[in-house]
Amino acid sequence: MNHRFLLNALASLSLAAGLAPVQAQSVQVYGRVNTSVNTVRTGDVHQTVLQENGSKLGFRGIEDLGGGLAAQFGLEMGFDASSGVTTQPPYRNSYVGLKGNWGSLALGRLDSGTPVGSPIFSQALAIINLAPNDAGATQIGPNYLNLRNRTSNGIGYVSPNMAGFMLRGRFYFRGPPNDVGAENGAKSLDLGLTYANGPWRTGISYGRDSRPGGLLPNEFSNKWQTGLRYDVGWVAPYVLIGRDSYASTATSRRNADYWLLGVKFAHQAHAVVLNIMQREVQTSRTAERPRQQLAYTYALSKRTEFQAFYDHDKVDSSKPELNKRVFGVGLRHDF
Repeated sequence: MNHRFLLNALASLSLAAGLAPVQAQSVQVYGRVNTSVNTVRTGDVHQTVLQENGSKLGFRGIEDLGGGLAAQFGLEMGFDASSGVTTQPPYRNSYVGLKGNWGSLALGRLDSGTPVGSPIFSQALAIINLAPNDAGATQIGPNYLNLRNRTSNGIGYVSPNMAGFMLRGRFYFRGPPNDVGAENGAKSLDLGLTYANGPWRTGISYGRDSRPGGLLPNEFSNKWQTGLRYDVGWVAPYVLIGRDSYASTATSRRNADYWLLGVKFAHQAHAVVLNIMQREVQTSRTAERPRQQLAYTYALSKRTEFQAFYDHDKVDSSKPELNKRVFGVGLRHDF
């Protein structure tokens, strides 16, 4: 009897030891479905389209390792909600990392949705408001402000909150400009510092690229960016300014400056965002790219939002045929 009791006890202890890590692990399934009907006019060409706006499905989790240390991991895939086709590459982010009282560290394909954030993109989002459908017609992050959000082959870090200050850093390996998944010795470094105190938010960020043998013609070299925001209850004005530097040629700019002035009005379920911005066209010595956005959202619930927006992007002031106007209405649901 004692022998059988001992065997049963050992089996119970073994089972408990095997289950302990699973019980300490928390996994979340989340996502977003976001589409709109857009009327688009580019020059004299007019069309109406069903626009995908950054729909996603993800899994993220954390495991308590003891002693104040935790493991973090995540996989987030993107898809076109209007057709069901996955994005390329299919995963928006995919990472594994550690969290402690010293901050968080992550490795993999990183973006602002990971625990470490994106140094330049997260610094901007601490200050400005993007218009709804910022992954669609109103997108200004990667293609206008060059906020360098989503990158492969990355090592990222974010500090703990230190009296309102947070520091982010990311180092990543790059390949050819048209192949973000390949590595060929090219490297990038991004740094971002944000500060929040009461209604005030500010920050500064820096990014730099290098490539063996030198940068390609008109390839990005480095950038500086800073901004300021002040929240006064229902209204929040903000400003963001920056300079991107490139390996210029005889017909292009070394430095492309940009600025954004905006304000958000919010009352109960209603919100309005107005952004006015301008960027110098790098491939031209004289052209500018002025842009204006006006957007309205109404929260139907904590997870469902009605959206309406207008976006006017001149693209290149020297080429009026590229003048683009978009009006859209849509729905977003988070889960």
